[in-house]
Amino acid sequence: MKKLNNIIILIITLLSCIILNGQTGINTSDPNQESLLELYSTNTGFLPVRLSLVNGTNAAPLPQHVKGMMVYNTTNNATLSEGLYLNNGTEWLRLSTSDTPIGNVKYGVQTTDHNGWYLLDGRAVSSLPASVQSNATSIGFTTNIPNATGRYLKAKTGAEALGALGGNTTFIVAQANLPSVTFNGTALSSGSHTHTYTDRGNIIANAGNIGAIVNNQADDSAGIYTTSAAGDHSHSFSVTTGGSSTPVSIDPKNIALNIFIYLGQ
Repeated sequence: MKKLNNIIILIITLLSCIILNGQTGINTSDPNQESLLELYSTNTGFLPVRLSLVNGTNAAPLPQHVKGMMVYNTTNNATLSEGLYLNNGTEWLRLSTSDTPIGNVKYGVQTTDHNGWYLLDGRAVSSLPASVQSNATSIGFTTNIPNATGRYLKAKTGAEALGALGGNTTFIVAQANLPSVTFNGTALSSGSHTHTYTDRGNIIANAGNIGAIVNNQADDSAGIYTTSAAGDHSHSFSVTTGGSSTPVSIDPKNIALNIFIYLGQ
């Protein structure tokens, strides 16, 4: 009896070793020795868990973040798109087949960071996730990422630093901006001239009889007089522009979008 018990214990021990160290194969009797589980099929696929995530930083519908957890997300919103997601212990990261280079820039209607794309809002590099701070530093952003709010993108010149800000949306026209034109004007100085006028102030009193009514009559004969010809003179004048230095807008018609930079996940 004791010998039988020893045999049973030996068998259980051997089976335990097989269970602890063996590999599991589904549809295969020879699973890969380096794998814990191998699925085999020639006409079917692997279907992961499908669920609706809330956003990249929210663990829901899971109760908490679990590092290494993989799901297929069915939600499309401002921060998520449908596809396979892997949890890194603090957030959900989308598994993408595209190899987006660090530093790529895009326009988008999204309002927050998403899938490795970070809003160019001037924030401190130190406020970014630790996993992407080194990527920001590697492309020249050591203190802050640029703030693209209200700005257009342009190709930098050799003298400009990457991410440098510049330009204006308005300007005021100064004298230096006007064409080089000289305006000269002088009133005529040789102004010899005369003025004529008619004197009708002669009055003749006609007294026909003593005590009669006196009739005043105007003398219709004109007395013409001439002023002196020595009338040389000049006139000075000033001209006002009427301007108020109101800035001129140079902002063309546009559509407002957000600008993002890819710094990795």
